[in-house]
Amino acid sequence: MKKILFSTDKSLLSMLLLRLTTALTLLPHGAQKMLGWFGGYGFTGTMSYFTEVKNIPYPVALLVILIEFFGPLFLIFGLGTRLVAVDIIVNMTGIILSSHTQYGFFMNWFGTQQGKDLNTTS
Repeated sequence: MKKILFSTDKSLLSMLLLRLTTALTLLPHGAQKMLGWFGGYGFTGTMSYFTEVKNIPYPVALLVILIEFFGPLFLIFGLGTRLVAVDIIVNMTGIILSSHTQYGFFMNWFGTQQGKDLNTTS
């Protein structure tokens, strides 16, 4: 069991493609939060939104920004990939639970469905 969890596949190309795809998907979101690129609000604006509007504690909000910005950079260079993967999983789980549960499981591809509020009892 230990060998399965901690061994590395010999297919370097497939691992590189997975790392790069994940990194290139997440990096623009991190750059929005950290640098204000791609229409983002930058570090100060994002921290204000997280702490004042979403009421996320400052250390957690800081970790979200750092994980989304530096995590993809670590993936691109192949540094700490397992730790970064766990960080990204925890980050995405928090995002799903805090911001996306109201819309349900399926994407609204055509904009025809109203968001479902799962926080109300009816």
